[in-house]
Amino acid sequence: MSINIDLKADTPSQFDTDALRKQLETMGMACGQLTTENLESYIQQVNDKIPSGSVQSYGIKAPPEDLSANSEETAKSAVPSLVTAAKANWTISTSGDGYGPNLEIIQYPDHFNCLYENRDLNGFTGTIDNPPPYTGNYPNAEAIQKLFINVCTTASATVVKDVDQDSMRATLTNVIQPLANANLSNYNVSGSRAIFLVDNYNQSTKVADALGVLFVNWNLAIRDYKRKSKDGGDTHFVSLTVRAGSVLYDDPKKLCADYNWVLATFKIDRSTVPSCVP
Repeated sequence: MSINIDLKADTPSQFDTDALRKQLETMGMACGQLTTENLESYIQQVNDKIPSGSVQSYGIKAPPEDLSANSEETAKSAVPSLVTAAKANWTISTSGDGYGPNLEIIQYPDHFNCLYENRDLNGFTGTIDNPPPYTGNYPNAEAIQKLFINVCTTASATVVKDVDQDSMRATLTNVIQPLANANLSNYNVSGSRAIFLVDNYNQSTKVADALGVLFVNWNLAIRDYKRKSKDGGDTHFVSLTVRAGSVLYDDPKKLCADYNWVLATFKIDRSTVPSCVP
């Protein structure tokens, strides 16, 4: 089976020293720790742990409140809005939406969980990875490094072919956000991303082997994160929780069946959401 989709090639957002420096500055790290040499070393250590996969992305999105401490949460609704968080391998052409709005609704946590829990009845083929929390005493830089690595490894583990490294690196360009209240002594921030997946896309025929979506949610807590010693070597108690899930469809009929199952199960008014036409 295959799915028709019209995509344009794009350049994924770069997980480079500038992107990393901005995130580490958010954590109040000293300038002496943010040298180009140190930043390049951090990036290389993360890159070495990112799985090498073949499934690419045609969108990387997040709730608006996950991209800025100053963003107001969107109104509660059956279809929470997502905004672009980073550039992916591909982007939707102007001629269609690539089932993106339908996949947004499928990946919403309550919807995805319900599909997964009832997979024996509805035939849902999605997977979930929910490893135990990571805890320990680490310097801030190492805690952030563990977040980057575990977001990538947990997310990619839900996809049989793993996710393209460029897509995962793009996802890391802005995962560390400042606290809404800068006076708090403990750093405790949750975030999420929705990565829209495309497998083996042929730009000439505009056909892909499969389309899907991957969600990854995390919470990073660092106790007394502003505390520093003169040499920057002090550690903090860190707790990191990461959860991910994904589903790939090689048949648009099955995608639409799952989508319509969600609408019926959650009694979502069909006039308020996009239709799904195989």
